[in-house]
Amino acid sequence: MRGLPILLGFAAIVFAPLGGALADDGRSSFDRFADRCLDRGPQYDRAVALARRNNWPALAADLVLSILPLSEPVAFEGWSIGAGSEAPFEALVVGRGMIGDKLVESCTTAFAGADAASFERSLVSTRAANPSGEQNGEGRVRKFFTIERDGFKEAVTLDLPIYPNGSDEVLASVVAEQQIEN
Repeated sequence: MRGLPILLGFAAIVFAPLGGALADDGRSSFDRFADRCLDRGPQYDRAVALARRNNWPALAADLVLSILPLSEPVAFEGWSIGAGSEAPFEALVVGRGMIGDKLVESCTTAFAGADAASFERSLVSTRAANPSGEQNGEGRVRKFFTIERDGFKEAVTLDLPIYPNGSDEVLASVVAEQQIEN
């Protein structure tokens, strides 16, 4: 998450000339985060299949690692979503790693041009997210939440500007213990 401004700046330069990609679907940034990361929890394999099906361009590994919430991932991938469309930059990053003796998965979205205040309000109001702390940085604040989905606790982190203006850079992550589907 240290590299959000670098990632967004790099993406604006690299992906601006590309054409023929997915356009903004009209949903809010929060709704796209919820669809890709929250509704079923982080699912690495599902995200990889979605990216392949949609032919999303891969992000460079160093950019993916700079925003991945896992310190020592065993697997990770990231993509630019909507590259070349009129929509602001958006990325999806997924990872797997160990926290203690538990295998966890993470799902992160990065948005440029999002409404940070609305994003946070939506998380709290629609997912009953409970604040669990925050860290202030230079111009940004990292807010930590916990949510419960299907009896399992998940950790959600929002990286937001301290002074949102409605067209903000937002980084949202969810980390949860890997769920094996039968």
